[in-house]
Amino acid sequence: MCLLRPVLLFLLLLAGSAFAADEEPIYGGCVDARGAAVVTLIDPQLPSAVATATEAGRAVIRHNPDALPRLLAASRSFLYAQACARLNLGYPADGELGLAEAQRADCAALATLQRSGLLANTSLPALEADLRFSDSEWAALPGPRRTIGFSACPPPSRGNLRLPGAEAAGSPTWNACVRACAAPLYQCQARCAAGGCADCQAAYDRCNRACDGR
Repeated sequence: MCLLRPVLLFLLLLAGSAFAADEEPIYGGCVDARGAAVVTLIDPQLPSAVATATEAGRAVIRHNPDALPRLLAASRSFLYAQACARLNLGYPADGELGLAEAQRADCAALATLQRSGLLANTSLPALEADLRFSDSEWAALPGPRRTIGFSACPPPSRGNLRLPGAEAAGSPTWNACVRACAAPLYQCQARCAAGGCADCQAAYDRCNRACDGR
């Protein structure tokens, strides 16, 4: 595979697929708000670096590894994690998010990378600087156009996502464990839809930490 070798390669696990031969399916531990695994497809024809869409009734993340070649590996990890966060937070796969929704997904993506140890060699100021896009670059990115900054983001422990660290990479046991954690999270959030879901997230975080020890 020719995708994101410096950082994301160890995150993306090959998955069986009925997709076209030029669309390589990968799986990076992403689940949607219902706890269902989200398929990611490598799509060199995609005009943007990453995109989410509904295909055959399910959410799919498409990624073009050749788009925006100037980006740091950490920035490419962020774009994938942000697309995953969008779905994990329950936002629709189609269309553009509102500014507040996009910023919430930005913070969730940051928390994912921090908890997974993927920013060990990249400072937040360096990541923010690399994620400042020109007009032409925004044309290759999911909107809305915004300044991507992390000063207002909560601590990593309050995030909603978790991708495997290097030691868990490629582990079917880890992926099965995380998917099992996501299902009760969705059920708990559905019960407390009117608010007060902090206990749901705390239970999910404990479950994820247990997965990391496997």
